[in-house]
Amino acid sequence: MDAQLLEQYLGIPYSPRTSDCADLVIRVQKELFGREVTFPGKRPRPLKGEQQAELLERYKSGLAFRVDSPQDGDCVLMYEVGKPVAGHVGVYFFVSYTPYLLHNAEWMPNGSCLHKIQELSGIGLTVEGYYRWK
Repeated sequence: MDAQLLEQYLGIPYSPRTSDCADLVIRVQKELFGREVTFPGKRPRPLKGEQQAELLERYKSGLAFRVDSPQDGDCVLMYEVGKPVAGHVGVYFFVSYTPYLLHNAEWMPNGSCLHKIQELSGIGLTVEGYYRWK
């Protein structure tokens, strides 16, 4: 993926009502890949974090299928430190020979950003799996 295409998605401030991790995934899928993706749950989001994670777990097989070798645009489902259920999502990109995650979270002071997949544990995230949209 061309890093310049991703610049428009960097620094988007987190908002629980309009720009959480799922909203960023939905926007990127629509704008870069022409996919209409919806997540379980209703607005306003977030539901309590555990509720949103439980809905993702329940419905993920209807949204996407698990893959071992992710490609640009695939969903990355993660556990946040201390959470028993994976409930954080982002978008996988391979930029300059390096796998990255584009995501947004309340605890990210500068808004949405790219993190190297190999460095996610340093920010308290563990990849549950990679998923390709149906």
